[in-house]
Amino acid sequence: GQLKGLIGIFQDITERKKMEEELKKLAHYDVLTGCCSKGYGIGLFKEQLKLAQRKKYPLLIAYIDIDKFKLFNDNFGHDKGDIVLKEVAKLFKSTLREVDIICRMGGDEFLLIFPDNSLKDTPLIRERLNKNLTKLNHSLNKPYKIELSIGLSEYDPANPLAMDELIRIADEKMYKEKKNKK
Repeated sequence: GQLKGLIGIFQDITERKKMEEELKKLAHYDVLTGCCSKGYGIGLFKEQLKLAQRKKYPLLIAYIDIDKFKLFNDNFGHDKGDIVLKEVAKLFKSTLREVDIICRMGGDEFLLIFPDNSLKDTPLIRERLNKNLTKLNHSLNKPYKIELSIGLSEYDPANPLAMDELIRIADEKMYKEKKNKK
């Protein structure tokens, strides 16, 4: 009976470990899109900033919002809205590098972190995103088009800014871009 008891305890521990792993995954990743959750993403951002400071390299961030997302949800339903969020997340994953971080900030807002990139890399990143977004809209073949507004800011080791400030600047630029479309 003792061996059976030990095996039972062992199974319990294994089960609990599995559950803990699952919970950690849930806490770290957005269930719908598979992107980093806001809390986890901000944690990773802090780590990247420390690295950039230490190694004296730049860090580029993009704050991205899906245009007219509310209208979209209202007109086509939330399940369609979810599909759009998933597709946009896939778009980011296929466009970005392994080292880049994709974080869903909530709703239809995303924060992308590009280690060792600066504003000089912006044209290339925008071009790649636009090209893949055009392809995505073409393959979705829907009555609507997914469009994104993007704001960027850069951590410059020579002129360092705090994380909140970097996010605020990128968010502001994203808003300006959105307004200019109207």
